[in-house]
Amino acid sequence: MSKNDFNKTGRLTFMAVMLAMTIVFVMVTAIPNFSISMAVAMFLPTLLTAMVLGVKDGMIMGALAGIVTMARAYFMPLSPFDYFFMNPLVSVLPRMFIGMSAGLVFVLFKEKIKLGATVSAAVAGAAGMLTNTVLVIGMLFLVNGQKMVDAMGAGFFTVLGTLFLSNGLIEMITAAILMPIIYNVYVKYKK
Repeated sequence: MSKNDFNKTGRLTFMAVMLAMTIVFVMVTAIPNFSISMAVAMFLPTLLTAMVLGVKDGMIMGALAGIVTMARAYFMPLSPFDYFFMNPLVSVLPRMFIGMSAGLVFVLFKEKIKLGATVSAAVAGAAGMLTNTVLVIGMLFLVNGQKMVDAMGAGFFTVLGTLFLSNGLIEMITAAILMPIIYNVYVKYKK
């Protein structure tokens, strides 16, 4: 499955469906009492886009997911921490790199190392979510500095470790489990 399998209309249709799914997932994660790890759902379309259409389209979908996340922070804030996601350097820029890392890792493992689509999708999904965690936390600190540390009530490295172990690791594992299933179902459907 490659982006060459799509004509322009097919590519745009795929992107529109992925964007619609992203919007739905972002809204679903806004419902109170959902697990924090549910947040990985909003980036599944970005990961799939990167694997199916490539790095460039994955980055576009990641940027769109970031814009939807930023809009939710403005219009449907869930907590005081949503204030930090009103800045596109925190909400949009890191999400672009989800698509880049997932797309590059997928191609590396599938085409260069030749580990097959299932393993490649698992590793690419985990890499995309690791990229999200590291870049979002890094940008939160870079843009907000001491305000972020004060809001979290602990030292930056303590917060970083806690977020990685609680959310980042769960999101990586979830993506590594779900992406091979989603990718393989898509490939079977496409045929």
